This record gives sequence, C-alpha cells and structure tokens, in this order.
Amino acid sequence: MTDEQQTVDQHLWRLFDSLRGRFSFNELADTLLWNAVDWRALTTGLPAPEIDVLQRVAQHVRSLNLALDPTLESEQEVLNTYTPAQIRHYARTLLRPVHHHDEFPTSASLVKVATATLTAYERGSRMDAMHLYDPACGSATLALDVAETLADQAGTPVSIAGQDVNSSTVQRARAHAFLVGADAAFSLSNSLEKDAFPGRQFDYTVAEIPYNMSWRNSLAHCAAEAAHPDGRFPAGLPQPNNASLLFAQILLSKLRKPADGGGRGIMFTATGPLHDTGGSAIRTWLLDQDLLDAVVALPEGLSANTGIRLFALIFSNDKPKARRHKVQFIDLRGFYEDVHSRRLERRIISEAALDELSRSLKQPKPTTYSRTASVSDLSFRRVSVIHHTTAATGKPGHRHVPPLTMLLPVAASIEAWRNARYVTAPPEVRDVANSQLTMFDVDRVFRTDRPPRALRDLTQHGWKTARLTELTEHICYIPSAKAADRPALLSSVTGEQALILPIEPHLDAVTGDPGEVAPDNRILVLQTRDTHTDAEYLAGWLNSPLGRRLRSAATGSGSDSYVSPRAINLTQAWRMADNLLIALPDLPVQRDMARTERALAAARRHLVDSHRELWNDPKKRSDIYREASHLIPSADLAQWAASLPFPMASALWAYESKGDSNLHARHAQMFHFWDATVQFHAAVVLSALLQDRSGLEQELPALAAQFSKVGLSPERASLGVWHIVLQRLSKRYRTALTGIDTDEQARVRAAFADAPPDFLDTLLSTDVTNLFGEVIHLRNTWSGHSGATGEDSLKEQLGILTGHVHTLRNLIGAGWLDFPLVRAGGALVRNGVFHHDVDLAMGPNTPFRQERIPSNLALEENGLYLLSREGGSGLPLAPLVKLQPVAFGANSDCYFYNRLQTEGIRFVAYHEVAESEKIKEATPTASLVTALASGVPASQ
Repeated sequence: MTDEQQTVDQHLWRLFDSLRGRFSFNELADTLLWNAVDWRALTTGLPAPEIDVLQRVAQHVRSLNLALDPTLESEQEVLNTYTPAQIRHYARTLLRPVHHHDEFPTSASLVKVATATLTAYERGSRMDAMHLYDPACGSATLALDVAETLADQAGTPVSIAGQDVNSSTVQRARAHAFLVGADAAFSLSNSLEKDAFPGRQFDYTVAEIPYNMSWRNSLAHCAAEAAHPDGRFPAGLPQPNNASLLFAQILLSKLRKPADGGGRGIMFTATGPLHDTGGSAIRTWLLDQDLLDAVVALPEGLSANTGIRLFALIFSNDKPKARRHKVQFIDLRGFYEDVHSRRLERRIISEAALDELSRSLKQPKPTTYSRTASVSDLSFRRVSVIHHTTAATGKPGHRHVPPLTMLLPVAASIEAWRNARYVTAPPEVRDVANSQLTMFDVDRVFRTDRPPRALRDLTQHGWKTARLTELTEHICYIPSAKAADRPALLSSVTGEQALILPIEPHLDAVTGDPGEVAPDNRILVLQTRDTHTDAEYLAGWLNSPLGRRLRSAATGSGSDSYVSPRAINLTQAWRMADNLLIALPDLPVQRDMARTERALAAARRHLVDSHRELWNDPKKRSDIYREASHLIPSADLAQWAASLPFPMASALWAYESKGDSNLHARHAQMFHFWDATVQFHAAVVLSALLQDRSGLEQELPALAAQFSKVGLSPERASLGVWHIVLQRLSKRYRTALTGIDTDEQARVRAAFADAPPDFLDTLLSTDVTNLFGEVIHLRNTWSGHSGATGEDSLKEQLGILTGHVHTLRNLIGAGWLDFPLVRAGGALVRNGVFHHDVDLAMGPNTPFRQERIPSNLALEENGLYLLSREGGSGLPLAPLVKLQPVAFGANSDCYFYNRLQTEGIRFVAYHEVAESEKIKEATPTASLVTALASGVPASQ
C-alpha cells in the first residue's frame, strides 16, 4: 500500500470510529459515497448519476445525527486535497464495508490477479478504444480497476459495460465510476435471463459471481435460451445449484469475434465447476472449441465473502498457435500473506504470486508452478479395479472385495496402466459404463507418480515395488475400541498370525495374534501371501521412516480432500492399502532384513538393560564400556564429505586430515565441523523465512523473545542461538507440511523454492534437530570442565562425537545432492528460461566443478543459492555464510558470521585457511542479525 493510500485509510477509519453509534458502517459508507458524488458533481459541473437509494440512506443517517452535515462538508474539503489516485482509493475503501449476503466487494487480491492476467498478454497493434464487460459487476471494483490498468498499458481508453441484479449494488457501481471519471454504463438486470447489451462485443470480459450460486429461479429462461441455436448457452446447462459455467458461456458469448481481433476473459470460481459431473459436458465443449487458455489455483481466503479456495479460469477465443489445444495450469496456492488489518478477507496475494503469474502466462514453459496439459489429457474414463484374489471384511459376517473406482486418461490403455501399477497380482480392471468425465484438476496435472528418492535407490538394488493389496489374501478393517462391532470383527481374525497395520502412520505395525497384540486404534489385519512376502519384513518396512511417509501419503491420496483416520471406512481403508507402495526384494532378502531387524531390536533391549545394570552394579562399568565403545563406528567420513555443501564438507575434510597424532587439534576440528553444520542448517531455514514476509513478521518477535529469555543474542552468535532458530522454524515448517491445510503446505514448499520432498523431510526432522541439541549439550558439558583434558578423555569424546557424525550421515545421506549449494555465474536465456553457469559448491575441494543449470529466475551473479539440478527458482542463502574470493571459478575459502563488532562484522572459518577470521562490512548480514535480535523486520 502506498503512502497516499495509507493516508486515505487512516483518515476514513478514524472517521468511522468517531461516528460509531446509531447507524452501521454500511450506512455511513453509503452516506460518504453519496457525499463524494455530490462533491464531484459540484466541482466538475457534470450531472450526477442516478443513485436515489444512496441518497435515501444519506438522508436517513443525517436525520439520526444532525451534527453530521458539518462533517460531510469537511469531507468535501478533504476531497479537494486528494490526488486522482487517492480519490480512487477513497471510493474503494467506502465500498469495502458492504457485506450483505447478496452483495460483496471484490477483494484487492482478486483484482490484482485479474489485472496481472489480462495485462500479461500481447494486445497486438490495435490502437482504437477498447471495451470491457462484466455480467455480475457488483460495485464495479473489478471492472474499473482492470479497465484502468489495461488503459494505462495500451495508452487507449477502455469503456465499461456491466449489469447486476441488485439495485443498490448497481447504484454503487454508478457512483464508483462517476467518482473515478470512468466511461461506464451499468444496467439493473439479471444476466442469466437478459443480455443488457445485445449485439455488443467486447475485448475483455471479467466476472466474480457469487460462488456456488443457485440458478433455479432462472431455469426456464436459461433452458429456453439453451434450446435456441444462437443463444448464449451453446454448451448446455450445468446443475441448477451452481451458475458458474453459465456465466463462463456468457463471458465467451460477449467476446469480440476472432475475425475482429478476438478477446480474453477471466472468471473466478470455486472448486465445484472444475470437477462436478454435471458440468462435464460444458468443460468438454470449452476444450473442443479451444476456448480455455489457463486455470490458476489461488490460495484460500482471498475473497471478501468466503474462505474457500478459488480458481481463475482464463478464456480466449483467439489463442496463439503455440497455445492451441493446450491448457496452462498455474499453481499459486503457496503465494500469500496473512492479513493483520481491518480486512474482510483473511489472506492477500503476494507480489511474488503476481510475478509468477505474469511470467508463466508470457512464457508457458514447464516450471515448478506452471504446467501445460494437452486438452486430451483433461478427459478421463472411469475404471473399476477388483482384486478377485483378495477378500476384505468390514462388517461381521461380510467378506467381499470393494471395487475401487479410478480415473484414467481417455487415451490410456487399461492393460498398460494395470501392468505399470501392479506387479505381483494384477487385478481385474474394466471400464465403467458412461464414465467419461472432463475435469480441470490442478492437483492431477501437478501430481507426479515418481516415488521418493530413497525408494528409487532401493530399486537400484533390484528391489521391486508392489501395492499392499497385491501381497495379502485377506484384509479385515477393524474400527477403534469405541465401535460396537469391533469385538465381533476382532474375534473373526483372532487365533491366526497376521500383520496388524494401524491406520495412523505414527503407530507401529506389528505381527502376531490380533486378539493379543492389536492396539485399540483403527487397524487393518492382513493375512499375507507367503509366496511373496515375509510378514515380519513387511512390518519392519512399514515402521521405517520411508514406510511411514508412504503410509501417510497413501492415507490422503486418491480423493479430492483429506480424510481423517477417525472418519475412515472400509472402502477408504481398502483404497489406502491399494495406494500403499511396498519395497519388495526377493523373499530370502526379506527374511534377512527381518532377521536383522530382530537383532537390532534385541540389541536395543540389551543396551537398555546395560544402562540399567551400569547403575545397579558399577563394578561392571569397564565391561559395559568396552562393549558399548565397540558399537561406535570408525571415522572414515571422506566419501560422505563429497556429498555435502562446501561449508560443511571443508570442515569435515579438515577433521579427517588431522589424523591421530594431535588429538587436541582433531578434537577442536570435530567441533568446528559441528559449528559449521548447525549454523549452515540454521542459515537454510532462515533463508526460507526470508522468502515469506508475513511468516517473517510472525516469527521474528518470537525468536527475539526466546533469545532474550535464555540470555543469548544473535549479535554474539553461538550454537545455542542457531539451535533455537532450528528448533522453532523447523517445527513451524514441519507442522505446516504434515497438516491438512494444503495452502500452508504449498507456502512452505514455495518458501524453500520447491526443494525436493526428501530433502525437506530430512532438513526439518526432529531427529536432526535433537542430534544437534545433544552435541551442543556435550560441548557445554565438556568445555565447562576445568583443567586440561587428558588423552584418554579426548579419545572417548572423539569416539562419541564420531558416532554422532555417523548418525547424522545416516539421517542425511546424500540428500544435499538433490538440492546443492551453487554460486551463480552468467546466464543464457532460451525461451524465457535462464540457463546459469554455476560453481557447484559441493564437496571439500576447490575450485568447484562448473555446471549449467536451468532456473525460472535470474540469479544474482556470485550469489549463493540452493538450487535443484532439475531447475527451479533457487533459494537465496541467508547472508550468514560467505565464500571467498567471489571470482567465478576460483578457489574459495568459507567464512561464517560470528558477531557484530564496532569495527565491522566478524566472520570465522571452520577449515584451514590463511586467515582464520575476517572483519568485513556486510550490510545484509548486519540487517538480518539486527532483525533477529530486535524482532523487527529490516525494512520497518
């Protein structure tokens, strides 16, 4: 918001607050709007529009408060001082309080989406006046703002025509247009029943209709017009409970013919018209006529009258050759800011979203947030999947196989799809009669069936994957202990060895007699096929980190919305089992894995017993120490260092190079590695926070308060400071990613520049954060011990720390290779994509290997980024780590921020360099540290 707009807002809200009393905000807003129209008519000599409804409201309000007339006169004097931009904002602010059930203002966010959309396209060489139409104009905020922006872009006037069914709304639209000096005509009429501007064609059409609006009262009129060959509904009629696809046809009917230059339109809609069965024929018509150009998914909560998710449908009847018979899908669900002011909407669209929208429309190459689908990929056939070789039970005495209905692209081969999905026991798959359905499903377009990296790594060992339904002879779904039929169902499977799988992914799968080992939760009891699967192996797989992740994904997949485990039924449980991927090595390998799992479980129990025995019988301490110390792995970590970002790898390599001749130096370098690792991880999560303005405003005060509470400050950074950052931000992001708010999930992924899911799972895991906390605790304990540390103690400490390094390696693995650290060089631009030469700052050696990686955005030369090798936006690394020198392709030393000093900022190195520390002027670093310490974003 500009300073001029803030001045208007502050003035009007002070006025509203001072006049609280016998009339509502809506009445006061209408009175001020009428007063502003009167002012413009007096100052310009132009005839005022017909706004008798507003005039009556003003008369009523003035009769309730006789002292209001001087206030209105004063308002006219204020209006004399306002610029045209302030007059526009004054009018829009007065229209905001309106929120009757049949009347609402278009939010600023949706206006911005519409203007960014329609201005993203090339208009061509026409220089004559343009025209815009809105069939549900409301108070005309959408039409007026879009027309103004289009006129500024093209340098030609844009006239407006609109109609609405609400009398007071039409009068507000007339007052609005009069105040801003727009060329506009508004008609009081029902667009579904009457075209108020017959014969007129328009360059642009826009609409935000009431979402999920019933049109039953207009059914007869619409049906008659749909039967007419030249009517406005050539694709037919949707279900009577939602008029959106009727308005879509109206928008298209009013566009200028392609022979006359064509036109574009945008309409905001809820989810139903993109998916519902009743609208399938209309969606098919849109594709057959090649009239749909793009579908844009927006965050929830952008509208002034509803918190539901909205989509923008973008129409064109004259698409460029490159875009014909294709539909672009743009996913902006993660690009928003939370609202903390007097707004009717709870979220606002971010500037990054508008940039991404404009860029994607101008250059429809596939990116993280943009995909282009052929129209043939948007029509589907329903198929029924039946596992005849498996039985399922969900009620006492009932054994049957629930058919699963799935969607396949119309052109897909059933046999090829079945053979790709099922490996060991393919089910019967057959078409459902009259099953064709056209959908504009953003999730399906962006969804990838590519399994997680960890699962792909296992397939390199020759392991196959299968669906859980293929590996079982019988599945019994047993509800929770509160269900009346649980005892009967549990009794039907008691007495047999089985695999018990809880629906909730955080609970362990177990094997045994269900009557003895089944928990009280909702479970699946599975009889496995001995020819394919070892039940103990299957339990171990399902309890592994990757198995739990796949369990979680299977629970929520295959449906349009999240299904809570508390509400799951037999069919949903069956679908979950069919979606659940199992890594399936040969049976001897499965048995070896199960045997090893048993040995590890026994070893864990033995260690617990040994810990208890140590304190019960201290005389055995030497024997217990020798046994436990043998479990600590050796320190051969050089190979792993090659897969780490240079700031961590260089510190680890320095440790490896020390050898055992100088234990003190080796011990110190081990802690340097942990210093580098903890701070680098903290820098990455802070990097994501810096990409999310509203998240930054929420978290900075909390972080500053937490630092103060424990007596720490980022101005003199310590491992404790970075651990607080990691604990708080990792929890924030982890909670969002595992929650049910898909916008929050998308927001986190956008903040991390769409980092690979495997990488995010590891980076944000509690295991990693807790491991850092343990190392910090050991450091504080050992450094607090007075006197010199003996050689035996150093060896013991190094053994413990080396074990922790191996634990970190097991947690992280090669994850950083999926999202490597790069230093950007120059770029070539091809078809709107930046192909950057980068220094790949991975591993311990310099100069770095150079690669060329595609990027959606231009990267700042010499800037440090985390960037997927497959391309993306790139995550700028927070200015807490510096590589010196900055020359592209040169050898580099690495320095970490340490503290603010009067003479500059102290940076220190955690590997062997000529200078172990540097004092530098680094304004971005100082700004970030000051913001962390004060709790106030740097720009404020």
